[in-house]
Amino acid sequence: MTKFWRAIHKHLHFVVVISVLLVVMTYPTIVYVFNMEVFWLPIDSGDIWIEFWNAWHGKQILAGKADYLFTDLLFYPQGLSLAYHNFNIFHMLFFGALQAILPASNAYNLTYLFITLATTIAAYIYLQYIFDDKWIALFGSIIVGFSGYVVGRPMHPGVAFLATVPLSCYFLHRGFAEMRWRFIAMAGILIGATAFISLYIFVCLLLTISAYFIYFAISQWKDRRFWLMVAAIIAVAGFSGLLRAIPMLSDVTELDGILDKASGRETENDLLQFFINYENPIFNRLITNRVTSSIVLLPDPGRWNTSYLGYIPLFLIGAGVTRKRFRRRMFPWLLLLIPFFLLRLGSVLTINGQVFDSVVLPKYSLDRLVPVVFEAFYSTDHFQTGVLLPLAVLSCYGLLQISSDFAKRRHSMIVLLFITLLGVEYYRSPPGGHIVTEEEVAHLDWLAEEGDMPVRLINLPMNRGNSKQYLFYQTLSGYPQVEGLATRTPPSAYDYIKANPILNAWHRRESLICTEENRGNYLAAVAQLGDDGFSHVVLHYSLLKPDTIAGSFSSLEPAYEDEFVGIYRLTILPEACQ
Repeated sequence: MTKFWRAIHKHLHFVVVISVLLVVMTYPTIVYVFNMEVFWLPIDSGDIWIEFWNAWHGKQILAGKADYLFTDLLFYPQGLSLAYHNFNIFHMLFFGALQAILPASNAYNLTYLFITLATTIAAYIYLQYIFDDKWIALFGSIIVGFSGYVVGRPMHPGVAFLATVPLSCYFLHRGFAEMRWRFIAMAGILIGATAFISLYIFVCLLLTISAYFIYFAISQWKDRRFWLMVAAIIAVAGFSGLLRAIPMLSDVTELDGILDKASGRETENDLLQFFINYENPIFNRLITNRVTSSIVLLPDPGRWNTSYLGYIPLFLIGAGVTRKRFRRRMFPWLLLLIPFFLLRLGSVLTINGQVFDSVVLPKYSLDRLVPVVFEAFYSTDHFQTGVLLPLAVLSCYGLLQISSDFAKRRHSMIVLLFITLLGVEYYRSPPGGHIVTEEEVAHLDWLAEEGDMPVRLINLPMNRGNSKQYLFYQTLSGYPQVEGLATRTPPSAYDYIKANPILNAWHRRESLICTEENRGNYLAAVAQLGDDGFSHVVLHYSLLKPDTIAGSFSSLEPAYEDEFVGIYRLTILPEACQ
């Protein structure tokens, strides 16, 4: 305990500054960590329900009630392969464990804060090793941990948890520099573990590690121990990566349907995304005024801060490069930054919403050389994973250069000044959040009272957005359902739905009315659903496009109805043919 308190005292500046930033930059999340009366989440995004389902599925696995890479509770009765689904094992276990002592929403909010903190601490550890300056390391860790990519993605913890990136680089750097096997072993374990956190992060980390190999090989290529260490890293990381990749590669026909064929039309790839933090109140006011709004055309502005670099870091990089003192040390980090910067821009250059098809970028060629890897990066802001660490290191060199121009006793004050400025431009307006009321899930209580009948649901309307909400309902009830969702849903998952005339019509968002011409097929389709165990059809009024299929039930009375849903027992569907 004595050593622990000494360490806290030594890094008290980090504890104080990061605690303040964590509360301010994610506010009001901290309030709802302790508020047990309201089911509040930090963002209104359907993607957040995928994380709830992942944690629930993880608990089912640990209880021996589910398989890791398959479930028949989604796309029942056919089932769904989860080989392409992006599981963050860390988030599943941590979030799931917290639910044993906290309500689900409070556990999720605390996990979101912990991911931000863990990523910041990991960056601080590595930056302190590089600079041997705890104040400079504090500044750089904020660039990584409080970037829009991390703080701005509470609905995507799978790609926001970047702690393994700086930690892997830290152990690899020390292992090669000091020729110590235990650090190499730790690097290999962390790199391999990243494959089970996010494949996007894993790919970016492998690209980063490859640059480290090249850098150290220049000076150590004659040392046999160096190549043995490289082989050990490749073996450990490769084995772990293959364990995650083999299920995906086992069916090449499915893989072709899974990959997004999107070269030249990726999302989140506009050059201006690097320079505009739309959710910052100052930026927002500047961009939305009458003059600039006619010049800067920002589609989908809600996510435009995930790749924001910051003018403070760019200023500091410029200050460092223009002086000779640190220029040679900065050069390798610039070489590491530029490829990720270009990959982040997608296949062709896009500026302010205008696509320049004639300006072909590196990702276009990589999509064709290694499609199984790079075509999956449809949303190219995932390459920001590789941008953040070199951006932080380069900024630290610039800040060190500026600080050295002043008296040593003013060093901490100068760093605190730049931290304040960085915090102001990285700040995002408090999110509106999302509240789930008891009334929204009251229909699950009614279904639970349906006697001894096994409940298997047809949730309508069918579409990807609504399916995310249905995932959440399944975590509360456990009821199997006809549609589902994975991060990458195989096209074959819809075979059962498309084979049934009624489900196929609803899947196409069409009302199906029983007539003299289709009566036989209609009744046969209902009978098939009954034979396969389906019990209820739930029409959700408050979700996307219920009016497109509502005509299917115009002649039927729901067994249960409130302002959110109408529930029809499957057994009454034949009455539509009377």
